[in-house]
Amino acid sequence: MPPFSFIHAADLHLDSPFASMGHNNPELASVMRSATFKAFDNVIQLCLDKKVDFLLISGDVYDGADRSLRAQLKFQEGLKILDNAGIRSFVVHGNHDPLNGWSSNLKWPESVHQFRDSLETIPVERDNELLACIQGISYPKKNETRNLARRFKKTSQTFHIGLLHANAGSIKGFKEYAPCTMADLLKSGMDYWALGHVHRKIILSDHVPRIVYPGNTQGRGINETGEKGCFLVRVNEDKEIDMEFYPVDMVRWISSEVSINDMQAEQDLINCLESRCKEISETQSGRPSITRISIIGNGPLAKRLKGPNIIEDLLELTREAGMALSPFVWVEKIKVSVSPEFNIAAAMEKQDFLGQLLCYSKELLEDEKFENILKQELSLLFENSRARRFLTPPESTSLEKLLKDAEKSCVQGIYTGDD
Repeated sequence: MPPFSFIHAADLHLDSPFASMGHNNPELASVMRSATFKAFDNVIQLCLDKKVDFLLISGDVYDGADRSLRAQLKFQEGLKILDNAGIRSFVVHGNHDPLNGWSSNLKWPESVHQFRDSLETIPVERDNELLACIQGISYPKKNETRNLARRFKKTSQTFHIGLLHANAGSIKGFKEYAPCTMADLLKSGMDYWALGHVHRKIILSDHVPRIVYPGNTQGRGINETGEKGCFLVRVNEDKEIDMEFYPVDMVRWISSEVSINDMQAEQDLINCLESRCKEISETQSGRPSITRISIIGNGPLAKRLKGPNIIEDLLELTREAGMALSPFVWVEKIKVSVSPEFNIAAAMEKQDFLGQLLCYSKELLEDEKFENILKQELSLLFENSRARRFLTPPESTSLEKLLKDAEKSCVQGIYTGDD
């Protein structure tokens, strides 16, 4: 078998609206408006630079079923560039861009294959030599609840790639569209599963078959932090696979924390916030960033941060500092979760409600039956028929942390710093 290579991308979400982003900030609005398009441009350029044989896109090309004409033209333009370079493209559609969504009457290059709502197997050749067979299927409508993975089946000894938009293994945080199990994927006989739908880079299997989510190409919110991109996949004569991840995102979402521990004055916090913005600007590979900063910890500043308009003023000052950087950092939000200076030993000596609560927490933690006690108390929640679908019972090693977190929440909710 001749060696070959391809790019595996997914979840382009072209023309994603980024609701409310860039309000009253033209520079940010301009960057966000073009971010998904430029990320796609980077995918196309990577295909050209690496001289791959084909591009795979595992669904959600567009952000909605009523896809914009601008998005469709941009997608067509990119695939035409690949066509002119002799690079084929294979596309499946997912829940955001199902086949029954509106689409303009555009003419696509002959080298582009968009899979329909029944499974197809398409051979890929180079110089009349067979490289691989690509199997794929698209969603006919958004709410695809069928297990489509069970339809895939290897038809020959040729290297087989499964192209599918699905939630494999019930990955949390993502809707159960075309749900399937790892067993379903393994039974198919595919050599590589090019999956889409999950907006995180995840390699579910790093041996045969490779089962891969590249994540989306451009983060769209604070729940999609870090670098976003696609995989360059090389397959040698012996069907051995080598993979390399390439970031293609244009703007990066970052979640950050700043602690007020040991801070004595507001200026200390302002300096720290500005330094954090500078650090983010310098560490995101030359990309602009959008960050949400959580102010945590305990200390004398906690009470001052409750003053009128303090957080709004801090946000405005930090935004000005962040936007003056190159590349800029836009502070999307400042969240505050702080408490006054607190002496837990002194509090436990008091016989008030908080003191008794802390003493009980300490006794419970030291009880040799602690694990069984806590599991029994939590069983009402985790064994509830409705709740258990969305919750995973905590491991034994995390029970202590769970108790400590509950203790911290109680202190923050009760203790005011006043005598």
